[in-house]
Amino acid sequence: MFVFNPFHIDLGIDLGTANTIVYAKNKGYICNEASYIALNLDNKTVAVGNKAKEMMGRTPFAINVVRPLSDGVISDFAAGEAFIKSFIKRANIPRIRIGRAVMGVPTQASEVEKMAMIDSARLAGAKKVYLITEPMAAAIGLNKDVMGGSANMIVDIGGGTTDIAVINYGGIVVDNTIRIAGDDLDQAIATYIKQKYRIKIGLVTAEKLKKNFMSLSETTNTDVFKFSSLDSITGVAKKYEFPVEIFKEAIKEVIDEIINAVLHVLEVLPAELSSDIINCGIILTGGGSQLPGLDTIIKKETGLNVHIADNPLFSVANGIKKVLHNLKYYKRIIINSR
Repeated sequence: MFVFNPFHIDLGIDLGTANTIVYAKNKGYICNEASYIALNLDNKTVAVGNKAKEMMGRTPFAINVVRPLSDGVISDFAAGEAFIKSFIKRANIPRIRIGRAVMGVPTQASEVEKMAMIDSARLAGAKKVYLITEPMAAAIGLNKDVMGGSANMIVDIGGGTTDIAVINYGGIVVDNTIRIAGDDLDQAIATYIKQKYRIKIGLVTAEKLKKNFMSLSETTNTDVFKFSSLDSITGVAKKYEFPVEIFKEAIKEVIDEIINAVLHVLEVLPAELSSDIINCGIILTGGGSQLPGLDTIIKKETGLNVHIADNPLFSVANGIKKVLHNLKYYKRIIINSR
C-alpha cells in the first residue's frame, strides 16, 4: 500500500512516440525532448533525447539508436525503463525520493500495453503509477470542464497515434484511436520521394522537410526545396530541386485516414451531444495538429469549427500536471493505477 510522503517528488510523464515531456512537482518541467535513446552493446546509455535523435542513422555497429515507444505505447521495455531513468537522473532526483507518477496513454491501449507503461515507471523509481487517457488529459490541460455536462471533442495527433474522443461527465462517451499520425507522414514523404524520384532520405530528414516545407493550405505556392542525396538505384550523389507542392500528394492517404477517423466518431456520436459539438467545435492537440492547413481541411470535411490548441505540444502534459496536483478530485477519471 502506497503511503504519501511529503518528501517524495511526484512526476507527470507525457511519454510520446515522438516527444517526451516530464514534469516534476515543485521543480517544473524537467524534460521536453525527442523520444530516442542510444545504447551500446552492453545496453548502457550513450545518449538520450535530442542528442540520441541526432545520432539516428549515423552510428557505428556498436551503438544502437532506438525509439522506446511505438504507436503511443512502450514497445521496447528495457529501453523505455532506461529512457525514463535518464531524464529523472538528469533532473538530479534521487530514486529514493520519487513518489507518485501520472502517465498519459492512448484511449484504446490494451491492458498489456498499459501494464508495460506502469512497470517501466515503477522500475524507474515511481512508488505508485496512475494512468489517464491522453484526450482526457489534453482537455484538462486546455481548462475544459471535463466533469461537467457540456461535451468536448478532442483530436490528439501525436507521433504514433491519432486519439479522438468526445468527453462528457468525467468520461469518454465515444472514442477512436488509429495508429496513424506524425510518424506516418514522415514515412509517406520518404517513400514517395524514393519511389517517384529515386532519392534515398532517412525519416529524420523527411521530418525536417515536413516541418520546413509542408502545408496543406490551398495556395499557388511556387517555392522549391533543394538538397543533396544519393540516387536510390545508382548510388551516385546528386543535387535536387523540387516544388514544395509534391508533399500534398505524398501524404494524401495518411491525411485521408485521419479525417475518416474523425468522421467515424461523428457518425456514432449520440444525438443528444450533437449540439454541444456543433457549438464548441473540434479541438486539435498534439504535434501533428501544427501541420499548416490541416484544421481547414477537417473543417471543410466535417462542417464544424476546428480550433488548434494554443500550445498543442503541451496540452496533454499540462493536463497530467493538473491531475498530479489534484489526484483526489480527478480520481474517477484515472483509468488504471498500480
